[in-house]
Amino acid sequence: PPVNLVLLCEGEEEIGSPNFKQIATRPDVLAALKRCEGIFIPASWQGANGEVQVNLGSKGVIELELVASGAKWGRGPKGDIHSSYKAMVDSPTWRLVQALQTLVTPDGNNVAIGGWSDNVRPLTTREKALIAEAAKGMDEAQMKQAFGVTHWIDNLPFDQALVRLAQEPTANIEGLVAGYTGPGGKTVLPGRAVAKMDFRLVPNQTRAEAEQKLRAHLDKNGFTDIEANVSGGYDPTEVAEDSRLIKAELAAYAKLGVKANLNPRLAGSWPGAVFTAPPV
Repeated sequence: PPVNLVLLCEGEEEIGSPNFKQIATRPDVLAALKRCEGIFIPASWQGANGEVQVNLGSKGVIELELVASGAKWGRGPKGDIHSSYKAMVDSPTWRLVQALQTLVTPDGNNVAIGGWSDNVRPLTTREKALIAEAAKGMDEAQMKQAFGVTHWIDNLPFDQALVRLAQEPTANIEGLVAGYTGPGGKTVLPGRAVAKMDFRLVPNQTRAEAEQKLRAHLDKNGFTDIEANVSGGYDPTEVAEDSRLIKAELAAYAKLGVKANLNPRLAGSWPGAVFTAPPV
């Protein structure tokens, strides 16, 4: 190609890219990035008919663990004990469940953390139109089959579900760990319980803001003992539809006869914000 390329590769995107900024800001790498006109992340997927998406940004993410323990709480056991003692001993596991319930609405579909959506930028009319246009060429039945689902949230029609996919921040439980998790039962009262979570962020939320609001929410609701151990994450990212890089991508696809749909926001995340914030 008639340009020089700078390639940065990492294997930690699924855990919130905790070390990616360190790589991108290493002096020799940073010097190369300073000469770049644009950054993009290539993706391998295409539709059944060969069509592709050009994404105008993506959600940010925070990866973390919420931990309830008898040791930190000052109630319940410091280690696992026999479950018969539940009649007289508090349970850190139930403590964690109660804290988790405060984070979302009763259906689990909307974040209920205080001030969480204050800075959320709703999709524009143009962005919604792009989603509606892309939906025309997508196979809803095939997507539901691939996901193993029969309904979208609130029984939304497909195009509205896609708008929600792009627009809404999320709170997701990736895994719950406490006590015995093998086959059958085991009569233990766990002294520690962990919820592995990810929170997807949209413009104009930031990782720092989200972390602060989560901590403030837990404290306000009396869960000062619940630990929030953040392991990775980064801000959302977005690019203008009329930027030189996007125009070049669309022109390349057009020249090759490949149908390319503009997607206003990828629901997944990548650390693109590293390149749009200082020092890059």
